[in-house]
Amino acid sequence: MQGLVDFAGEIGNAMAILLPTFCYLMALASFLFAAWGFWMMAHPGNPFHGRPWIPFVSLVLCGAFASFRQGVDDGECERGNEPAGLVGALTSYVAPTVAPSFGTAPGDTVVNVVTLFQAFFQSFGAMACFFAVAAWRSVINGRSNRSQGGCLVQFTFGIMLINILTITTWLAGFFQATA
Repeated sequence: MQGLVDFAGEIGNAMAILLPTFCYLMALASFLFAAWGFWMMAHPGNPFHGRPWIPFVSLVLCGAFASFRQGVDDGECERGNEPAGLVGALTSYVAPTVAPSFGTAPGDTVVNVVTLFQAFFQSFGAMACFFAVAAWRSVINGRSNRSQGGCLVQFTFGIMLINILTITTWLAGFFQATA
């Protein structure tokens, strides 16, 4: 089990390192697309005829991608309302040790297992949020057949994965209280 926890922690660490790189590349691409869009709007063969908001949305998304790391840290509410620095904390991640007993109740066992794999869940949730925003950008630009609601659902579940320990603790407490 310790090997699986270590492996999942390393995958979470790799995703936490790659996320800022992807964000800054998307910010650069969005900025260049916005600049190209504003330039093309001045020409007679405007590809954004009827959709003049696309370069503006791309410029706003440029700022969103450039500050995505802070947004992910703000989306983590595990320690009350103060952000814990998810992305920065995961780059110095050390996997927890697996205890021989997981808990006295099934809910405690679930919370302990989620705690062991928390780094992977949080990194995966941050990547899910990133790809939801990137997919929404494609939907707005007309390059994807996905719905905007699907992107919102993906983003919501990404935020839930970032806060997996809080949600799991609440669910375990809810089901133990009603049983």
